[in-house]
Amino acid sequence: MTAMGSPIYRWRVSEVEITRVLEFAAALFEPAVIHPEASPEIIARHRTWLEPTLMDPASGLLVFAFHSTVIRTPRATILVDTCSGNDKERPHKLRYHRKNWPYLANLVAAGFMPEDIDYVLCTHLHADHVGWNTRLIGGRWVPTFPNARYLFARREWEHWREAELRAAYTTDPFYEDSPLPVMDSGQAEPRTTPSTTVYGSSRGRGIHPAASASWCALSEHPWS
Repeated sequence: MTAMGSPIYRWRVSEVEITRVLEFAAALFEPAVIHPEASPEIIARHRTWLEPTLMDPASGLLVFAFHSTVIRTPRATILVDTCSGNDKERPHKLRYHRKNWPYLANLVAAGFMPEDIDYVLCTHLHADHVGWNTRLIGGRWVPTFPNARYLFARREWEHWREAELRAAYTTDPFYEDSPLPVMDSGQAEPRTTPSTTVYGSSRGRGIHPAASASWCALSEHPWS
């Protein structure tokens, strides 16, 4: 599989390099779904610069990019959120169902092998943030990043361990094929974060990516 032709976005802040690794982009939502205050008149005034990158000219839907962020510091390489993944059974979320995205090819094109990743930071444990935690090899879900420690928020991990709480969110088996295999492999680190934790779209607490990435990159003993 070859990498997508999309540009590689990369930023540098002092000694820290930040790279976007795209899984896919698609026109998905009416503007009002995301920005209720944006009237048709406001949208019309801005279409010239929104189209075609941020808004699909034919449908008027906003374009969303699903991507990981790789943060490379002098001490560690950290991948933030792992998108939706390939070969996942997601019949209730069809945009993630049994896909075959060139994510790993895009990762390599950006200059990273899966073995290069030291830490995987899951800001929260929804299906579109944990999919590439694992990949399907020989009929088994195995960790995509074999040398990485996977960071989860402990409070959220404990939430999703409860079957009845998972059932209230989805009937798709994202827990079984994405977070659980890295826990079983011994690579996962459910942590009570020492800095900022935030309530996001996830139930329970997620992890603030900037604070936690800085912590695991700069702390003398980040997992003690």
